[in-house]
Amino acid sequence: MQSLRLDDPAGDFIAFGPAIMQIPLTQTKDHMRVLVTGSSMFFTARLIQGLSTSGVDVTAADHHWWSVGKAIPKTKWLCTPSLARNPAGYLSALIRELKSRPYDLLLPTFEESLLLAEFRDEVESLTSLLLPPFEMMWRLHHKPSLYDLCCELEIPAPPTVPRPIPDDLESQLSALRFPVVLKLPTSNNSIGREYCDSMPELVERFQLLHARESRRYAAPPFVQQKIHGEEIYTLMLCHEGRKLGEVIYRPLRSFPENGGTSSHRESIVHPRIAELTERLAEATRWSGFLGLDFVVDHNDGTPCLIDANPRANPAVHLGYLGGVDWTGMLIDAVRGGHPVPATARPGVRNRTPLLDAMWIIDGLSPRRNWARNLSQRISKVFRPDWTLDSGHDFLGRSEWLCHMALGWQSVSAISSSLLTGQALGQCFLHSATYDPLTVLPMRQSPGLPVGQNSQTAFP
Repeated sequence: MQSLRLDDPAGDFIAFGPAIMQIPLTQTKDHMRVLVTGSSMFFTARLIQGLSTSGVDVTAADHHWWSVGKAIPKTKWLCTPSLARNPAGYLSALIRELKSRPYDLLLPTFEESLLLAEFRDEVESLTSLLLPPFEMMWRLHHKPSLYDLCCELEIPAPPTVPRPIPDDLESQLSALRFPVVLKLPTSNNSIGREYCDSMPELVERFQLLHARESRRYAAPPFVQQKIHGEEIYTLMLCHEGRKLGEVIYRPLRSFPENGGTSSHRESIVHPRIAELTERLAEATRWSGFLGLDFVVDHNDGTPCLIDANPRANPAVHLGYLGGVDWTGMLIDAVRGGHPVPATARPGVRNRTPLLDAMWIIDGLSPRRNWARNLSQRISKVFRPDWTLDSGHDFLGRSEWLCHMALGWQSVSAISSSLLTGQALGQCFLHSATYDPLTVLPMRQSPGLPVGQNSQTAFP
């Protein structure tokens, strides 16, 4: 691994992007430098591999001293404060790094993209940033606002009460059919999700969840009708509303099991969903990665949009396997080119061993017939009911350091879960998530560690 050097000379400058701005130019015909954030995510590591094998100098940034992204050979390291607990320190660390040497691109891959979009003025004077405005990112990240946007764009979505009043639940929910789903507006990995089969059950669980979120000054839950059907997920890369690459896939196995993150997945063709993702990309003039979750209604085949993630997701490697060159598209976009759009070919399958391991560990939970359940899960992990084109999320077969780093991160998450009682996925992601409550002082304080106050209105 190479250590960080702070003595790189400043480069020349070029005009880039929809507005003319002065940014460092480090790239020759075959050379670029990219700062990749969120590098503790396994799918980010695959993007770093793609950039590195294309001759790009990559600096991997996250809050771990060693992580899966930092385990890739020739990658430089940047250790940041926790995004969730100290977003001001996190942003300051990135700004210092961008000022220390010229970068052609800052590539956010997880929820730090929201922070960078909000404080983009601090970044875009130093490098390129492929993100839409923060207000648009928030509309997709915030699930009630996403429902409002779906109504505006005539994108199918489940019947929803986006902002229920706690004292008048029954009258507000009269148009919904049970079962319904309680969700938190900005949660991920199924955190806070509750399925309710009756009004008394809904009222009880809503009050408990509402009280818990009120204690931490967080947004209250909302209610959505459960759609019975097949879950279909997508990942696309866009530039100013133009879809460059996309993989549409079905989860073959998920963790958590009921609507969680796909651990085994298969690429498919779905023209109707492709049409809806194109509509959303164009209407929002999206730039960067965007993941969308649909449920295809068993009754009439309508794909309903239930969630959006303004970032990359676990389908990065599946896209590469299916012929979508995320790396080449990113490089072309930064250089002002026009990449040829690509869609992943169908029938390609891969899995994420980390999520398989979490699925097995979840089988240890006390429940009826837990020993039999655990045995079945172990058998299904080692002998799945489908063939796989790749048994992991990385390029080639020799990236043993990536697997070691991911294992170390997993042990840390398991230890935290045992000590705190929090869900395993929540512990794994906690320090990398965007928390609007910890960002709030950055908007209000006159003494921001970088630049001036953000005037962005927060929903």
